[in-house]
Amino acid sequence: MTTSFSVRPAMSVVRKEDFADTSDIATAYGRHVTSPHHGPSPTSLSFVAEPVPGGVRLRATSTTPGLAGPTKISHRFYFIDDDEERRRLHQLTPDDPEVTTELLVSLAGKTRDYCHASVFDAQDNLLATQAVVFDTAGRIVTYQFSDRYVSPLPLRDVVVAETHDELGRRVVRTRLELGDLAGPAKVAVAWQSIGSIHRSEFVCSPGDQVVQHDMQLDDNPLLASGQWVVIAVDEEDRLLAQALLTLSPDEPGPPGDDAAGANDRTSTRPELVG
Repeated sequence: MTTSFSVRPAMSVVRKEDFADTSDIATAYGRHVTSPHHGPSPTSLSFVAEPVPGGVRLRATSTTPGLAGPTKISHRFYFIDDDEERRRLHQLTPDDPEVTTELLVSLAGKTRDYCHASVFDAQDNLLATQAVVFDTAGRIVTYQFSDRYVSPLPLRDVVVAETHDELGRRVVRTRLELGDLAGPAKVAVAWQSIGSIHRSEFVCSPGDQVVQHDMQLDDNPLLASGQWVVIAVDEEDRLLAQALLTLSPDEPGPPGDDAAGANDRTSTRPELVG
């Protein structure tokens, strides 16, 4: 049995320029929140850690002001080095918009560790994200995304969108246009989820400054349901652009539906990372 996936963006595309005036991940990604629960006062995310035998107790607290009514959110924690994801579901109300998730994190054999923590609404839209580093003493700091993690390559345009390829297949197309290259430049486009990375590499030149990568959405054993980061980097793995997509099993339409028309969900421009 073949599997088809529907895809929707969890936020708009983050570009390298988002880190031109900040090294704070929460600030840069906060510019790309598209959730309907994102109001004039954005969701905040704070952390506290305390030492316990063998590790730390990590507490993450989020506050989502301005809610119109009850809603659910999820806290998600990605421990990249351990290929581990943890999540917790919470109920919010306008009168009680603050919730805390408590985790026990093993630091066996390590003096410190880090994780990415994110808040998602009930429709899998990103509300807030941050990366934190903590140690065995319970000290905690936010991870700073400094200039050395941002590519110096000029980026004119980036699009991450569902479309059809030249054979009529549904794909997510990542298209980047660089500019003013002085010579050859290597670019990689990767699809990443916890436990899975699919990476393709390209070489651009002053006469060919466009990178195009397609990921097929039908009958593709590389994919599974869940959150996927689509990221473009240079040859030193420095950021050019990033999208955050949610994949879910596609429901077949009623008999007689025009499959091509029903699946033509070309949806996202650079205003689509995660």
